[in-house]
Amino acid sequence: MRAEEPAALQAALWSSEPAAAVAEPAKFHLSNRKRETLDFAIDHLVRQASAPPEQIALPQGSPFGTLAIDAARCTLCKACIGACPSSALQDAEDAPKLRFIEHNCVQCGLCEITCPEQAISLVPRLLVTPAARQPVTLNEAEPFHCVRCGTPFGTRQMIDVMTGRLGAHPMFAGTALRRIQMCADCRVIDMMQSPDETSIFDLKR
Repeated sequence: MRAEEPAALQAALWSSEPAAAVAEPAKFHLSNRKRETLDFAIDHLVRQASAPPEQIALPQGSPFGTLAIDAARCTLCKACIGACPSSALQDAEDAPKLRFIEHNCVQCGLCEITCPEQAISLVPRLLVTPAARQPVTLNEAEPFHCVRCGTPFGTRQMIDVMTGRLGAHPMFAGTALRRIQMCADCRVIDMMQSPDETSIFDLKR
């Protein structure tokens, strides 16, 4: 639509068809937190839609989305959990798992930058189903059991990566490499009981 005069533009605007609107106006109050207000608005629009989509693709840099985990690279070191400022990434008590609540994620990218294995990628999208507020497991692994006492700690993949990288280092020759496969308590016990371990009492002035 193009109008050469202001009066013609005004007439064209008043004669145009009204934009589509929801059948029921929103009744929620605005929140001091912008994201909470946006959640209210999105939930209202979804309830009013005749056929709401489960998810909406968004461009890079959007503040909503999920994460893609490369399970072959992820060692479940959980550095990303400590870096997450919004509690979107969470630990699990029962087993080595990486859990994720999409509704909490702001796509800040700190987890992606922090990951030492470069196993995390941001996937911007808007998930409008209740599943967005439920924790899901992004990755889980077989726990590694201490070679001395059998207590589970860490993951097998993480221990294998560590022993593979440190195996050729002279500091980890002999029994020192095996200590990587022990839990924290057994490492201390093994060091105290080893006859080859240097003791502070052996040092001479």
